[in-house]
Amino acid sequence: MDVDEPAESSSELLLLSSEPAQRRTLRKRTNVSEKSSLKFNPISTASRGKPSARDPSEDTLKKTAFKQPSLQGATRGQSEREARVRGLKMRALAIPSTGKTPATTRQRLVMQMVYNEITPYPDEAWVSQMGIIINREYHQVKNWFSNQRQKDARESRLHISQPVTASSSDSTLCKITCEGRELRLRTLALETCQATDWSDSFFDEVVMIHNFRLLVKHSQDDARAAESVSSGDSTRANSP
Repeated sequence: MDVDEPAESSSELLLLSSEPAQRRTLRKRTNVSEKSSLKFNPISTASRGKPSARDPSEDTLKKTAFKQPSLQGATRGQSEREARVRGLKMRALAIPSTGKTPATTRQRLVMQMVYNEITPYPDEAWVSQMGIIINREYHQVKNWFSNQRQKDARESRLHISQPVTASSSDSTLCKITCEGRELRLRTLALETCQATDWSDSFFDEVVMIHNFRLLVKHSQDDARAAESVSSGDSTRANSP
């Protein structure tokens, strides 16, 4: 009996010593769970109201995509006009040249109207259109305008004591943009029609109408002249 008592006391001591260890282990686990990262972190109001940052490349792509249709349309329109002008010039160049034969009265009056009332500096499109309408070769129309400018410059030097500069001779001209290129028009042309109204088709209509009026007047003059001749012949025939 005396021998077994120390054994029982030793086992009790072991049980007592194990309980604090278990409690310590539970405390540690509890601390670990309290420090877990799975906690709810509310979003701050500052970050909630702040807009998301946009990539600047997105705005650039949108602007480029918006501009591409308009740029493509302008390029296509310009190429179509260039092709049309080439066709007009080829038609004007194909008109048989009369050499040094001066222009007819009707041809001269049409070119004079354009020179005095529209522009003394028509470009190749307008020169081609005039040549087709009045049936005169391209270079002949172009040379007529060049000779007329030189003639006016000589006459202005005779009437003015001091030489005429380029700026003073072009004082009645205004620069406008017409279908993508610059033209110098008379102030009279801009008083009659706005700068935005002038185009190749509008110029073509103006020249055609003026040419048509001259043709009608010429035919009427010929008819009156023929009537006067016939009436004179009949009068002489009836006279004794």
